[in-house]
Amino acid sequence: MGMHEQFRLDGQVAVVTGGGRGIGRGIALALAECGADVVAIARRQEDVDAVAKEVEARGQRGLGISADVLDWSQIPAALDRVVAEFGRLDIMVNNAGGNLDRQMHALPEISIDKFDEQLNLNMKSKFWGAQQAAMRMQDGGSIINIISIAAHKPSPGFGVYSAANLGMISMTRTLSVELAPRGITVNCIAPGVIVTDMLVETMKMGEEQAKDMFASQIPLGRTGTPEDCAAAAVFFASPAARWITGQFIDVAGGQPN
Repeated sequence: MGMHEQFRLDGQVAVVTGGGRGIGRGIALALAECGADVVAIARRQEDVDAVAKEVEARGQRGLGISADVLDWSQIPAALDRVVAEFGRLDIMVNNAGGNLDRQMHALPEISIDKFDEQLNLNMKSKFWGAQQAAMRMQDGGSIINIISIAAHKPSPGFGVYSAANLGMISMTRTLSVELAPRGITVNCIAPGVIVTDMLVETMKMGEEQAKDMFASQIPLGRTGTPEDCAAAAVFFASPAARWITGQFIDVAGGQPN
């Protein structure tokens, strides 16, 4: 196999949670462009249906499934459907996460219910997706957890989000050892500032304003794109990364930890 072929995903079946918009959509389309059939999962059926059509336009099988990662029964059911319809599961991208109410919550004032919501969305649901995917992988596989560089630093207003992301690094490392005998790799991608709908709604500013404000803080001089993260996901999912597991990579334009 030539080096360029090491980055192909032909014959693979991938699932991307939070796959209807933003980073998840970017990853789903990149995996399809490299030869994988792709299932996008998100709450809005119209979003994942649109992504499935874009996957099919790239010559691959696509499917959109509406599911809520915070309903613990829905991801197992969705993955069972994937295996039933596609015959296998090779790549699981646990991307769904973030901040449901688009508000900042300082740790001294956060309610215990909001604490649990943030922890469930940004750590427990990704653990659950990883565990359930591994149970359905038959011949090795790749699990990729999308976190945030917030894991590495104090994050006023986003303390539980930050802690959950750091927890996912630890969980990824342990999962990588426990799943290694089955040939399943487990890695993290930590995006920096990607100007998505969720970010601008949380920060209460326009897209261009957000790009201008954050670009000055980034050594490479610009905010990121979903495609920047997608390239890292393709690498971790591909044969080129078959001897890499338990790692995280910052996709952040050089922002320091």
